[in-house]
Amino acid sequence: ILLNSQWVNVDGGQRALSVLEKMVEVTMMRGAQSGGVVTFEPTSSGEGGGKNANPVIKGVRSRVVNAKRTVLSEGVRKKIESDNCGFMSGGKLKGWNDVEFNATQDGTSGSVAAKRLVRGFFGHTRFATSSKASMGGTHPHQWSPRHTFTCYGFQSKEGALQGEEGLDADVDKSHRVETSLHKLVEMSSFENSAGQARNIMRVEPKGQPMGVENFVTHNGDFEFYKIGGKYYDCEAIQEWLVRALHVPMPATVDSAAIAGVIDLLRVQGCFALSVRYAVCFELGGDVGPADSSVVYPTTVQYEAVGKIFEKVLDKMVMENGIKTLEQISSSTKNRKNLCAMVKDELLPLIKAQTSVVSCLSYFVTTDEECGTFDQFVNATVNAFFDNDLLNTVRVFLKNAKGSFGLCVSTSLDAHRQVAMAAKGQTLCIAFYPRKGVICYGSEQAAVKAGLNYETPEGKSNWSSDFKCVDEDAVRFDLDDLGGEIALLDWGYAGDNEPAVSPPNRALPVYKLMGGAVNVITLHQENAMSKSSYLPKRLTTLENNEFIKPLLDDCDDPVLGDIQDIPKICHNIQEDWKDVGLNRMSSWHLMQCIKRRLKGKVDGSIENHAGQIDILVTGCEVSLWLAEQFVADLQKCFPKLYVKAVSSNKLLGLFGQELSMPSIGFPYSQKGMDLKDPIVLIISHSGGTFAPLACSNLLQSFSSSIFAVCSEWDTQVGKQLRSIYSGGLDLLTSRIFSTEVGVRPAEPCSISVVATHQLLTNIFEHICMTILGDPNFRYVTGSIINERDLQTLERLNVDNIKALERIVGVDRKGVKLHDKLLHQEAELRAAGDVWSEHILENAKAYIMTFIYIVVTVTIGHPLISGIAEAAGLRDERYYYITRFFDSLIYFWLPQINVMILRIIQGRNKRHRMVGRTVVIGDPCPWVAQSAEAFLSKIFACSYSIAGLNVLSGNPADHLVHRHTHRVVRGSLLVCGRPDGRLTALTTLEASTCLAVNQASSIQSIGGTCESITIGHNKSKLPLSAKAIFLESFRPQFLCEKLLVESEVKSNKMSLTATGNLKVDPSAFAEDPEGKKRGFSFRRSSDTKSERGFLNVSRRKSSATTNLNVSRRRSSLASSLMRKSQTPGDGIDGLDSTSHRSSAALIGAYANMEKEAKTKASRVGDHSKFDVDGIIEEMIKERKGVDQYRKIFEEIDVDGSGELDFDEFVAAYKKINPDVSLTQLEQMFKEADLDGGGTLDFEEFVAMAKLPQVEVLGKLSVQNRDDRGLAQVMPSEERYFGEELRKTAPKGTGAFLMSQSQHLVMELYESRIASMQRFVAMTVMFHQMGSRVQNFFPNISFGYLGYRMDRTHSIMRIATTASPVSGADVRDRMVELHLRFKIQKAVTLFSKKYVQWRNAKYGISLSRSGTPASEKSE
Repeated sequence: ILLNSQWVNVDGGQRALSVLEKMVEVTMMRGAQSGGVVTFEPTSSGEGGGKNANPVIKGVRSRVVNAKRTVLSEGVRKKIESDNCGFMSGGKLKGWNDVEFNATQDGTSGSVAAKRLVRGFFGHTRFATSSKASMGGTHPHQWSPRHTFTCYGFQSKEGALQGEEGLDADVDKSHRVETSLHKLVEMSSFENSAGQARNIMRVEPKGQPMGVENFVTHNGDFEFYKIGGKYYDCEAIQEWLVRALHVPMPATVDSAAIAGVIDLLRVQGCFALSVRYAVCFELGGDVGPADSSVVYPTTVQYEAVGKIFEKVLDKMVMENGIKTLEQISSSTKNRKNLCAMVKDELLPLIKAQTSVVSCLSYFVTTDEECGTFDQFVNATVNAFFDNDLLNTVRVFLKNAKGSFGLCVSTSLDAHRQVAMAAKGQTLCIAFYPRKGVICYGSEQAAVKAGLNYETPEGKSNWSSDFKCVDEDAVRFDLDDLGGEIALLDWGYAGDNEPAVSPPNRALPVYKLMGGAVNVITLHQENAMSKSSYLPKRLTTLENNEFIKPLLDDCDDPVLGDIQDIPKICHNIQEDWKDVGLNRMSSWHLMQCIKRRLKGKVDGSIENHAGQIDILVTGCEVSLWLAEQFVADLQKCFPKLYVKAVSSNKLLGLFGQELSMPSIGFPYSQKGMDLKDPIVLIISHSGGTFAPLACSNLLQSFSSSIFAVCSEWDTQVGKQLRSIYSGGLDLLTSRIFSTEVGVRPAEPCSISVVATHQLLTNIFEHICMTILGDPNFRYVTGSIINERDLQTLERLNVDNIKALERIVGVDRKGVKLHDKLLHQEAELRAAGDVWSEHILENAKAYIMTFIYIVVTVTIGHPLISGIAEAAGLRDERYYYITRFFDSLIYFWLPQINVMILRIIQGRNKRHRMVGRTVVIGDPCPWVAQSAEAFLSKIFACSYSIAGLNVLSGNPADHLVHRHTHRVVRGSLLVCGRPDGRLTALTTLEASTCLAVNQASSIQSIGGTCESITIGHNKSKLPLSAKAIFLESFRPQFLCEKLLVESEVKSNKMSLTATGNLKVDPSAFAEDPEGKKRGFSFRRSSDTKSERGFLNVSRRKSSATTNLNVSRRRSSLASSLMRKSQTPGDGIDGLDSTSHRSSAALIGAYANMEKEAKTKASRVGDHSKFDVDGIIEEMIKERKGVDQYRKIFEEIDVDGSGELDFDEFVAAYKKINPDVSLTQLEQMFKEADLDGGGTLDFEEFVAMAKLPQVEVLGKLSVQNRDDRGLAQVMPSEERYFGEELRKTAPKGTGAFLMSQSQHLVMELYESRIASMQRFVAMTVMFHQMGSRVQNFFPNISFGYLGYRMDRTHSIMRIATTASPVSGADVRDRMVELHLRFKIQKAVTLFSKKYVQWRNAKYGISLSRSGTPASEKSE
């Protein structure tokens, strides 16, 4: 809406169309198969209009159905320019330099009021759900075509009366607007901004011919409408509208039916339409097919009856000297007089059954007892005065069922106002006071388009009457849950007050943009709204650090997203170190977790099946990331009930009256205990329908709801900010933001990586919170420790450098030096090869075309031409050469393909068909996300260069699902875990086995072409290529030990199978007791794997907990200095860098076997034979008795509990090397109840821990130098260095390396997997880019498509699917009301008990039970 005429008269509206194009482009992310816009222009017909009349305008509708490879935003703009710009106008809008759009007021008292028309563009982009994308189903919708009726003009009450004495004598005082005004700009109604008197045009009370047409844009579903107290479905309403309006159904879509209902409701100022309204809604009866025999009057008949009403009104105006219709509209007395005069005129005609009123005989009766005549007249008159635009939308929403994001514009109102409504669908309106423009849209980000453009400046023949106000732009979000209507009225001809009919004049009026626009809001339901005061609901768009403007357009959005990955991930990590939005949200989340765990500790929250402590939900990519996050969290805290559930399943179960079962999943209403769980909603766009609906729905189950989004300003964020926070808004932030902003490219790369990065930071802080309290560790069964968190954070920090090398751009957005681009170049080279595989058929087709055209044109095929040139012109050679030429023609495509393969050096045995790419990775989210990325890259490619994309888990089902599809030329890319780490060696071996099995299936010597991507620099013999990612992390202890064994021992060799055979003497201790490497020996007096009192021996777990103290200073610079380059080990030798996973398994297995052999001998029996196992089992059963005996010996005072002094004295006798600090922390760790002593159960739990696990439980200050809670990265040169230094003598080094297995797994799931995914996106982007650029190059730009778009154009799934949006909304309101009622009942019950106890003097026990009852 262009309030400032400079948007039109300077450049002809070109920049305004650019804003519109940008808005359409952003809105396209919600799905855009078609779209259109309507704008209004002055009509040149012979219709009315005059000096003191409202203008006669017509709608110009421009609609486009998008093709598969065209861009809808560009198509809409071209169509607008075609329909609204004059011929040879240079793309300038019609009337851009005419008085109708540029008339200004000079401000003097004697001047003529300005009648400038404000240009508005009202449109919608559609994602088809109920029908195919067609022109008929494209918005804006119009049911009835333009028709000329006699209409009376209306304006605001202030504009009509103008304070003139005597005019308001009969006006009901209860309808005065001033009594309820809440103005943001204090200004007299009849003064301009300079305080001068304004001239206001008073609309004369006389009819004039005006074209009437109504347009509707609708986002959502229209399901039912209530007429006569009964609801009818949309199909019945459509059939009824055909009969009532005598207009064929323009389209079968539900939105068109809304336009038809609006045609019947918007009748103010037209008696013909008002009569139709009364007949259809007041007298029409049932609408269903049973009444299809009812014949409704035609438009001509309605006009004839309407002329009777017009005649009476004109007579009343003349006889009573009425200057404005406001004198009748606002006066109950005058309305009654008008009705009485109409009845006197009409009743004789009806009784006489004259031809004029005969059409009403079925509907209007004059019986004294049950006649409908009075009802008909009263309804007609009231509709004539009351059914303006605002009341029309109000009545429609009141009676409609479904979900609605509405914009209603009509030719009677568009010169000054438009109505918008939201109910179950979002709608936002942005006001730009400095620029004089209003943007609205269903996509919240779209209305920010005004931030990217400035008001046009330059020479113009006209000045603007818009006074720019130095105020920041603001956005108003309609209440889509409770249902809300907003009327925007910018006035006309000096009348700057809102033109609203009497039924809605009690509503507050808000003046925005310096008083240039009036905003009236109306809530349909107040069940979910907490404040209706508009100023408190406005969101500042300018000078707001939480609002990110839209990104500038770029030629390759997919590449831009990929290159931004290092910068965004680095910014997320840096932001986490400061007191910003994410830290405030983290603090709030940690408080919720602590409150939840305290309930589990004190027993107020019972543990049982179906309980959910943390619920994580999302859709598609967000859900896959959520599942990985939950898996990692559950692995670290086995007793914490964490679940990842699809938002669609939650809506299906809890968002409908009749729940939708989750077949194949263990979810049900009774099986899921949703009693105040901690909820984390993951929706990067913040606008996907299911997560957005869950953000409302789950408020009925929990108050601890958080969201991970691309920015603070999203639809999900808006809903969560509305949750009552007890007045602590700053400390109850609920939004975690990646700060990526709006990314319109449909292939998701940066949004996936940024979300995964942010979830890693959230994961670390959840772990830190739980580890900070021994009771929390106990109740969650924690198996992660502080050292693991330090290691993970160091890996997290070092990950940025690895990402820079993969994408070729550093964290500042600067391209790396060519010497550092080898890794990106290798990935893109692989993409080039595969793009040639895909393009070979297209190139062969072109070569074939050229060959045929040339040879046929010149008449000399290849063989015949050679023969003729060689002089073989004899007839006997003619047939032979022609025969071979025919063979060439027949096999020419295959020949050309083979020529291309030979020239390009590609595999010649591949099948000459369309290609299939199979993506494998042991981390499910990587394979799934990469599949989605690549399939969207090729979604719009031409069939001759199409691609089929599949995915699977090589450690699980890839072989079973896809090896039967392997053919010559199948393309397989597989991510490999870092098998150099002991915890991941077998996983990499399984992955490699799957790749080898797929690559071993051959035909004619050819098989699939496989590429592996990973960190272990070992190429598989059957793979075509191995891409090795650089490691910028320190070595883990297992890698360090293997390096040391190679350096210090000359007795290392490889067996025939490739396993590493190491002489055990290389790891023995020297005579002075100093470690040369580590010792595997476990003699009878070794304490390394026993309980801390030598009671029993137990096998070390791969997930043994370790905690060590660490420094807390700032580490950014030191970590950069200490970061090791790939392969850095002792003397630069890394023994693990070039070994296959099989060789690594052999090496580590030999080391572990040797260690266990030496450490597990008991007498003459080995621990691994039958006798040894039986002996160990007997000793385990005797263990408890031995614990009791030792406990009693230590308990010197016989109190039954051990104090700290007794604990220290006993432990020092066993291991004098343990420090007092270590013992103090060990004692605190064992004292679960915090009583300061150890009872027998706590003693046994401590005794059973292996010593290496006990030694890890050291106190750590989780604070940086500013006192902020931080997970500080490890400063070790290799992970495990500090543990080896602080471990007591005799502690096995290999045991310590096994204690790092958990963090190795976290490294794989949080860090290494991310690097592989980013590497795949780089490779796939190169594939897609080469194929995308090929077609414009060979067609001189005629052919082409954009790989950042798909045919569906649905970056954000905002359509209600598979659950109805109306059902979800109704269920949310019901659940919330139930919650409020239950809360009230509980409060009343509690207060009643308190009153009763106070009255009768009943004292309560600690449990809350009356003491008298308890004693009885």
